[in-house]
Amino acid sequence: MSGVRCIAVFDAGTTAVKTCLFSEKAELLAVSVQEYALDAWEDRVEADPQRYWEAVCRGMAEVLALTPNAHIEAVGLTTQGETLVPVDSAGQPLRPFLVWLDNRAAAQAEMLRTQLKGADFYRTTGLPGIEGALPLAKLRWLKEHEPGIVAQTAKFLLLEDYLLFRLTGRMVTEPSLQTSTGWFRLDTDTYWPEALTAAGISPDKLPELQECGSFAGALSDEAARQLGLHAGTPVFTGAMDQTAAALAAGSGGGVITETTGTALVAAAVTDHPVFSQEHPVTIYRHAVRGQYVYLPIGNTAGMALRWFRDQFCPDLPAGGVGYAALDQMAATVPPGSEGLVFLPYLSGCVDPDACPQARAVFFGATLAHTRAHFARAVLESTALVLADFLEMLEALGCPCRELRSLGGGAASGLWQQIKADVCGRELVVPACREATAQGAALLAGRGCGLMPSDFTPDLPPAARYRPIPANGEAYRKTRELTHQLYQAVRPLY
Repeated sequence: MSGVRCIAVFDAGTTAVKTCLFSEKAELLAVSVQEYALDAWEDRVEADPQRYWEAVCRGMAEVLALTPNAHIEAVGLTTQGETLVPVDSAGQPLRPFLVWLDNRAAAQAEMLRTQLKGADFYRTTGLPGIEGALPLAKLRWLKEHEPGIVAQTAKFLLLEDYLLFRLTGRMVTEPSLQTSTGWFRLDTDTYWPEALTAAGISPDKLPELQECGSFAGALSDEAARQLGLHAGTPVFTGAMDQTAAALAAGSGGGVITETTGTALVAAAVTDHPVFSQEHPVTIYRHAVRGQYVYLPIGNTAGMALRWFRDQFCPDLPAGGVGYAALDQMAATVPPGSEGLVFLPYLSGCVDPDACPQARAVFFGATLAHTRAHFARAVLESTALVLADFLEMLEALGCPCRELRSLGGGAASGLWQQIKADVCGRELVVPACREATAQGAALLAGRGCGLMPSDFTPDLPPAARYRPIPANGEAYRKTRELTHQLYQAVRPLY
């Protein structure tokens, strides 16, 4: 067989699909980023299903052009959780996706909390509460507001499930992704009939459950034609994006990962999850059977920076050049932004305080503050939330021996230094910037036999950021002010 043996991975995030090729040693060979638009209004966020598939096809064409000698041995997937679409018996979407940021089902979430009051929702699902963004609540919303669509629905699919269907013609799913729904039992790896009954659907409306990294099906003739691959190429289930990243980055045993992408997520792997009422952190089924992942989540991190750039910096270009300019601007401001702080709750607060109605606040502005101060305050806000996350995880028995930084935010040296200073810990950036896709490549590579079942990739560091004590002192004051501000404005939400 000629050519370089590769695993192809589609990593479908909130605003883009990354198509990656990995070697049999899980080394990144090529990557393509294909962006797509979301349709957002009021508390609703939707996406046309075809946009995802078109981005997959464009990305595959680009990485194949970059590596013409690639021989694709298998295909893997990883996607965001919660993003939901109903499909008919032919797998055709009946409406646009309800994206995970969509919060239209707040009223339905309240009704479900009443109906399931007798159940221990947190211990059953790993989710601290029922909020409007949960697919469980969105099912109830669809049942009430779009009954005709629900009547036509053969299956309710999440994004990974939908892409697996487009690739193989089979409707299957996996546990780590299903943990995001509110209808999956963490203790038994099965659907939870009581929750589904409360939402108004039966379990047969959901796809077949398989293990993470299991054979989902062979690449169909039509998908192969559109992707430029060989029909029959094996396709494997993946894992929800944060658990895939935790797998690749070696989370566990004192290693905690933080991902600054659209959202901010910290990840700590455990064999024995603690369902703390004092620190009710989201707990997901890991990509590895028998393991679980604590996942404190902040809805807007990179998205907050993008929002700031788009709304207040129209003179800056899109993409990396614009973000580099923001970094240069923010670097001119001292730590603490001279008293300006930002609460980054542009889409509600998940952790450390579940408050979906929370909203963002700039506080402390004076005539002396410039656009650069506001840019730095946005960067600092993510680090301040991350410090809260690390405290929560330590209280749950997961002390941070090493903090590894993933996601697009890892490209910003200034942002990384701010995090190290605020958290008081050395921050390590792995050389492979595509940890999420790398995790899916490990699952597919092990599944097809290209990689040994116990294979783990080398994780050489690309950079290390050590905390600067003087900066840490400034941030202690900023952190205290931020906590006081949040408690002061919370009753107003």
